[in-house]
Amino acid sequence: MRKFSALFILVLIFSMLLVACGGGGGGSGASTSIKTVMTEFKFDPNEWTVPAGQEITLDLTNSGTVEHDWVLMVQPAVAPFDEADQPNVSVEFDAPIGESTSVTFTAPTTAGDYQVVCSVPGHLEAGMTGTLHVTQ
Repeated sequence: MRKFSALFILVLIFSMLLVACGGGGGGSGASTSIKTVMTEFKFDPNEWTVPAGQEITLDLTNSGTVEHDWVLMVQPAVAPFDEADQPNVSVEFDAPIGESTSVTFTAPTTAGDYQVVCSVPGHLEAGMTGTLHVTQ
């Protein structure tokens, strides 16, 4: 009986530690801190998952040799990115060539997938897009 009690206690402690360290599997994978590296002509990574309506910190690094930006769209942009797309811009952040910056924004309050583009002329056409997954 003593062996069983000791084993039970060890299993209980291990389970509690596993859940406390995030191994419980109950999370959505959403984060309030995301990052990406921009190069010609991609975001790396190009998918992020965030919780709806939360303040998000975005770390941007422009490792490219040309200007890039990170633009979150309310409705998808269609190439070429132009004035007609401006009303659908939710947030827009620039990162100087060869530099990093940290910015904050509030994630959309409605769950779903939102397009992210680089609005610099020709970059959307070259495939510089990503997806912001917003979860409840």
